[in-house]
Amino acid sequence: MQEILSNLVAEQQLLDQYLQSIPVRNWNSKTSYKNWDITAHVSYLAALEDLAHNALKKKGTDFNKYRGPKGLEKFEKQAIIKGKDMRPQDVIEWWRMSRAAVIEILAKASPGKKITWWKNEIDCKTFAVTKLAETWAHSLDVYECMNKEYEDTTRVEHVALYGWLNAEHATKLNKGKFENIRVELIGPEYKAWQFGDENSENSIKGSASDWCRVITGRTSKNFSPTLTTEGEFASKFMKYKHVKI
Repeated sequence: MQEILSNLVAEQQLLDQYLQSIPVRNWNSKTSYKNWDITAHVSYLAALEDLAHNALKKKGTDFNKYRGPKGLEKFEKQAIIKGKDMRPQDVIEWWRMSRAAVIEILAKASPGKKITWWKNEIDCKTFAVTKLAETWAHSLDVYECMNKEYEDTTRVEHVALYGWLNAEHATKLNKGKFENIRVELIGPEYKAWQFGDENSENSIKGSASDWCRVITGRTSKNFSPTLTTEGEFASKFMKYKHVKI
């Protein structure tokens, strides 16, 4: 758990530092994520931290405000409106304060402690992994809109784990029948990571960076993953529409 949190903090700080280098005039630059500008991205991340704090401290009572099929849409809209008239530095400060409060709670929490997150109940370890994947994915959006290439680090191990943990949910969203899947990846610095039963009939192998971009929905029309599959379900999984987190 501590390793995951250390990596989460490092990923957040990396984005934070890059955001500070972006001229104020460029904060209205549009990204490929829902056509949001940079201010919207950081406002959304900050609001998610506030929601996470509520989930950890008050059993997710704030989710009552976002019931129904358009609950997430309402949450996103409110987050963007709150940050819209803020100065970029103030939006960053909002995110900093909110994320620090969440890290403080997670650092003291049992990895297996369950919390309510939207309509799901997940443990704190999975939640921390999800937050890391979320930060990484939105970093890609910001870097892309500024025409700057994002260089992956070994921290993508946790993003890759998120993809494997979320595989059953992704299958459900695509109205498929889930089967156990083995994922074998090579990451930065030639690190090797494996998730799932090695005897599974379905496997996906290859670049960790490609896998992470697929499962977070960060693939462009020209993106051609180098991943290979074995098994019918694995092949279908790669063709799924993966929700952008």
